[in-house]
Amino acid sequence: MATILCYGDSLTWGAAPQGGRFTRNQRWPELLGAKLGANHEVINLGLPGRTTIWNDPFREGRNGSLSIQAALEIFGPVDVLNIMLGTNDLKRYFNIGAYEASKGIEQIIQKVRAPSPHNFPAPKIVIVAPPNILSPKGDLADMYQGAVEKSQGLHQHYQRVATLYGCKFLNSASIIQPSELDGIHLDLLANQHLAEVLEPMMLALLEE
Repeated sequence: MATILCYGDSLTWGAAPQGGRFTRNQRWPELLGAKLGANHEVINLGLPGRTTIWNDPFREGRNGSLSIQAALEIFGPVDVLNIMLGTNDLKRYFNIGAYEASKGIEQIIQKVRAPSPHNFPAPKIVIVAPPNILSPKGDLADMYQGAVEKSQGLHQHYQRVATLYGCKFLNSASIIQPSELDGIHLDLLANQHLAEVLEPMMLALLEE
């Protein structure tokens, strides 16, 4: 049985654009698991607000680089690691852009590739560039001021990092977009599409 770990933020966790959380059979990691079947375990390790390497002054424990090694120990050995982070990096108070977010992804990869204390083999890595942010609504409009344009550069910088480290890459902006309800989170259809596109990628990686 292969273990596939989906490491992300609220887009992975399953935050619904209208508020709340989608049910298990509506989130893309769980949908991916259903497609791959019982011979594979797909773990949803999404956390709302998670960043690549930034400490959020308003929410504790959101720095993704600080918990990735523990996650690999808890669920290890992990065969494939899907990383989809970066949307939260573009919040106004972090004052960074797509390039800095990609450098955060790079630091996470370096930690993933570090020797395991349990001699687990390093997982294969899939870097998923988040979808472009649309026009954020409500409180999100202030929080993500200036982020719409920044998000459009994520896939270019992420692809460079993926090539540099020999990771698989998916530009999710080419297949999905956030819901117009809030401009950030995925609707049901986007969750389904993402799972459909990732399924053959996972199967190909597991066969290598």
